[in-house]
Amino acid sequence: MTIKIVITGATGFIGSALCKKLEEKKEYSIIRVTRSQEKNGFYRVTSYQQTPFGDILVHLGEDSDRVRVNKMGESYRQKTGEIMDSLIKKRYKKIIYSSSSVVYGNKGIEPYVENMPTYADDIYSITKLENEERVLNSGGIVVRFSNVIGKGMSKNNILSDIFKQLPEKNPLLIRNIEPIRDFVCIDDAVDSVVKLMQKEISGIFNIGSGVATSINQLTKTVLNIVKQEDREVNSIVKDSKYSYNVLNIEKTKKTIDWQPKFTLSQSIKKMVNSL
Repeated sequence: MTIKIVITGATGFIGSALCKKLEEKKEYSIIRVTRSQEKNGFYRVTSYQQTPFGDILVHLGEDSDRVRVNKMGESYRQKTGEIMDSLIKKRYKKIIYSSSSVVYGNKGIEPYVENMPTYADDIYSITKLENEERVLNSGGIVVRFSNVIGKGMSKNNILSDIFKQLPEKNPLLIRNIEPIRDFVCIDDAVDSVVKLMQKEISGIFNIGSGVATSINQLTKTVLNIVKQEDREVNSIVKDSKYSYNVLNIEKTKKTIDWQPKFTLSQSIKKMVNSL
């Protein structure tokens, strides 16, 4: 029997990659839900409250731009919560909710495990945590993604900033080279979601590489790959505060028999080759 997978945010970065991956599997029929302009093969809605029923819901349809979300403020929080409540009421057999590693804050000293304290210090993180609670109370799965990278990712992130400057000859200008982050390839992220769909489980799962990489290391890795290793790198922020956000992925690896296949260097090479 065909399993009906409903994916919100299906035209987004993770959504489109997930749809592509699921197309390889004959046992699934995919309903691609989007609020974007009408497209062939997509189920268009004006609000995700209109999302159709299916067996499994993968909810990727929230705004991933933290700055924009925080500007929208309380109205975003309320609207996003109402959407989640309406999706839960549809009684899918399984809900997988896309959350973020930002809920752990950035003051840690070792990779964050799923049961560590969380920090809600802006509208973005408050909204994520509130929706996580809704999903967990309904027996669903919460995925806390680190920084997912790959072709088609947002233009508003550090890696995109680096790529934009590559054709220039000036020193590379980075806002802050000190923060330590976790970067995971889109292929690995999508593989993990598919495996989570296939297991009868619930709870919180970290999806990242588990590898700590400073923004300075990230920049140097890109420059080495594009043969610009001698290029100067300047940081706008000179005296930055300590900032660390890296995920412990042991629980996810054990539970779904998953392992990231791509190193940071391999992920960046894939992106460079697709330019």
